[in-house]
Amino acid sequence: MKKSTIALIVAAIVCLGLSVFSVKASVTRTNTAIENIGEVTYTDECKAKIDRAVEYYNALDPNFDLKERINHMEDFDAAKIEYARLAIKAASVADARKTVEGYSSDDVKKYVEEAREVVDQYLTADQYALVENYADLAALENEYTSTGGTGGASEEVSIPMC
Repeated sequence: MKKSTIALIVAAIVCLGLSVFSVKASVTRTNTAIENIGEVTYTDECKAKIDRAVEYYNALDPNFDLKERINHMEDFDAAKIEYARLAIKAASVADARKTVEGYSSDDVKKYVEEAREVVDQYLTADQYALVENYADLAALENEYTSTGGTGGASEEVSIPMC
């Protein structure tokens, strides 16, 4: 065999080995990130841990069915659902404190938007029903956001008639 053919074979074997290592490393990295979530609390630190696990999970190559190799999917889903529940609860608490502690509508709106972002980023549509207070988010969105109906979309729209 020529040296160039041997070099190509060696390069192919090295690339294949690196590919297998990369696949294994990505699964390990994702499993570790999920295990590191720990107890779910409504804190920036916990959100960062869940965000990292979501990022790693979403980056798994679908061509290799890597998502099926994740060890703690039930725990991962439960953590995302619990964090969504806590985000919605924080929005509800801010709404309740609006009159008592002087929270402004903008303060509450910020919490509502953050809760919606968490729900949309972490959950699939079929998981919404697993969040026990999801209906509270819909009600708060109706009150505080333009997508919910009153925030910025309460203006009457007149359609010119010809």
